[in-house]
Amino acid sequence: MRSPFNRPSVQTTPFKKVGGWKCGYHTGVDRVCSTDKTIVAVADGVVQRVNDCGSSYGNHIVYRTTDGIVILCAHLAHKPTVRPGDKVTCGQKLGLMGSTGNSTGPHLHIELQRAERWQYAQNLLDPNRYIDWYEFSNAKEEFMERTWKNGSTREQVYQTVADCKAKRRSIGFLEPGETATCTAVAEGCYLLLYRTSSTMKCGFVSYHGGITL
Repeated sequence: MRSPFNRPSVQTTPFKKVGGWKCGYHTGVDRVCSTDKTIVAVADGVVQRVNDCGSSYGNHIVYRTTDGIVILCAHLAHKPTVRPGDKVTCGQKLGLMGSTGNSTGPHLHIELQRAERWQYAQNLLDPNRYIDWYEFSNAKEEFMERTWKNGSTREQVYQTVADCKAKRRSIGFLEPGETATCTAVAEGCYLLLYRTSSTMKCGFVSYHGGITL
């Protein structure tokens, strides 16, 4: 799924951090974008709830994606204009990052659950395993052939999309500044062709650092 922001954001509170929450830990992740406060849908879905999951969330919206993941976006600056039953499309504006409810400063609190409907602290998923925070396009899959130049972060390369999303079984690395050919984007993972000292290799990368296409 794409980022709920249109620009790069930073995490301020991680998933399941132990603390003074009702269930004893943080049920989602908190993130802040300093350049664009717009919050958008991360995938196509249907709105289930608006501002009725508790006052601590402030202005919030709950929608269920076509893949069966329930998403809550909280602390929005204003009451969402959509209503339960409305369809939302990937990239559609849902509101602005705010500080309503139990909040000490502007940020987005986002929760993911594998469920039919949202329930507090139930069926939780780690948003960092499902959302590509550096994917700002609305296309589910894109094919191309473009030059990739890796940024300042060493990127792990994986053999499959599943391994790339789960960050498991790395088959190698792209060093900072290394170039490759990007041939496709699938589920937020980039399929790259890159050269080692002896041969060409192919693998998926989950973008973290910097990229020039």
